[in-house]
Amino acid sequence: MRRLAPLFLFNVIFGAMEFLLPVKFSEAGVSVGLTAVLFSLVSLCSGLLDIPSGKLSDRIGRERLIAYSMVLAALAAVALYFSNNVFVFFAAAVLFGASYGLNWSPLLALIGDDAEKDGHGTAFGRFFRIVAIGEGLAPIGVAFLIAYLSLDAPFLAVAGVAILCLFLIYGAARKPATRAEEHARPFSYRDTLRLFRRSLPLNLFLVATAFFVAFFWESVWFTQPLVGFYENSFMDSALIIAAFSVPSILFSDVLGKFIDRFGERRVFTLSSLLSVASFLAFYLSTALPMKVISIFVAAIGVLGIWLVMDVLTSRLHAPQERGEFFGILETVRDIAYFASPLFIALTYRFIGLEGVFAVNAVAALALLCVSFFALRTLPVKAL
Repeated sequence: MRRLAPLFLFNVIFGAMEFLLPVKFSEAGVSVGLTAVLFSLVSLCSGLLDIPSGKLSDRIGRERLIAYSMVLAALAAVALYFSNNVFVFFAAAVLFGASYGLNWSPLLALIGDDAEKDGHGTAFGRFFRIVAIGEGLAPIGVAFLIAYLSLDAPFLAVAGVAILCLFLIYGAARKPATRAEEHARPFSYRDTLRLFRRSLPLNLFLVATAFFVAFFWESVWFTQPLVGFYENSFMDSALIIAAFSVPSILFSDVLGKFIDRFGERRVFTLSSLLSVASFLAFYLSTALPMKVISIFVAAIGVLGIWLVMDVLTSRLHAPQERGEFFGILETVRDIAYFASPLFIALTYRFIGLEGVFAVNAVAALALLCVSFFALRTLPVKAL
């Protein structure tokens, strides 16, 4: 895979910002309710741009949009460095959400474009490992900067890394492999709808998978404080976040290679069964160590499901429409990130913490059942 350095830096930026934003808002005295609104705004802005950025990347190239998104990330970081004003917080949330929405669909499509030689599973497995390392190390680096410099110092560091990433990615930009007449296609959501309806059962399955993956990660993040994971210091919190990157660091490559060797259907089935078993173990166990182990193992299962989703999307869609379909999946994930905290809060209120993971178990089992119908339409290579 080319451009390992900019891809790593790219994920360091977003891992750092995802850790810094709640810290910044909390230290500035922003209420929990307003913090939730700010994070919802990030998801909303990202979701609005997921499909347009994917469509545009099919026309003008992936790297250019990723590079432009770094400008927005740098502006958000600089604004937060200089100000504790709530209006600046809203502006920074818009910039960061727009940056996220502008880059993630093109980035996934870019990995798919580079996967033709190595195999889609291998390419996405390697990419997920880079994502996990970057997002895992970033909070630890942020915690050190806060401890030895100041709360605001990491924002300048993030801005600097974003500018470096901009030049590295833009310098590697390539022209898209599309014909001139393809650039003249209408830039409309009707085309997106037609693309989605073309293989409806399989695409509905991919969308359901995207929602499930997002819901799982929201479940983990929102319930960590409830099971006693977080301590009071920034470093303790950073180490906990880094620990949840370990499954992806250890198993992304393995799962990706398994997909190339054994096919998407087999890996998806095994990953789903592992997820269901782990969620049920969390639901039934009473000891905290067992709950931690259950979530760790569940993360491996969901990682396999996530990889299958991205590999299928990349393999079944041509380069000139790949970014657009990744945009559809990213939009669904942002909707899940936007809506699932409320659902999780209601679930926790009425049936408790274990109930949240019982819902995850039911969702994973339902997804497994749907897969037997949806994946039967796959080409022979994927069986």
